[in-house]
Amino acid sequence: MLIWFFRLTAVMLLAAAIAIFLPRAWMNIVSEWLGLGELPTAPLMAYLTRSVSALYAAIGASFWFMSRDVRRYLPLLRFLIPVTLVFDVTIITLDVLIPMPTAWIVGESLAILAWTAALWWLVRRCESPDEPRPGSPLPR
Repeated sequence: MLIWFFRLTAVMLLAAAIAIFLPRAWMNIVSEWLGLGELPTAPLMAYLTRSVSALYAAIGASFWFMSRDVRRYLPLLRFLIPVTLVFDVTIITLDVLIPMPTAWIVGESLAILAWTAALWWLVRRCESPDEPRPGSPLPR
């Protein structure tokens, strides 16, 4: 199940690559449709929107790669849980401080916290109680 969770996540994140090449006018339409107003025309905005999309796609590719051997990458996946939780809190805090629209805050908060909870649950399910953890002595 962890494999499919990571592959589904990878596909969603890889889809962000489309935004790297999306015309600015289309990005503006999406921004206005989401109730965020007109997309600023400053070069920094173009850089940030496209580089974040590229970063999401790179993370998606990494998730797909890890999905090919989740047992091998369990230490990294365990590490990813607290890192993602800190990320979640940071994003939610930014959403509130900026402030983003309430529907955005609620939707994004629920989505990222649910994803992190699912990751934690699936990683725990993947770990076998009789399998030694890294750094623990081997059974005799």
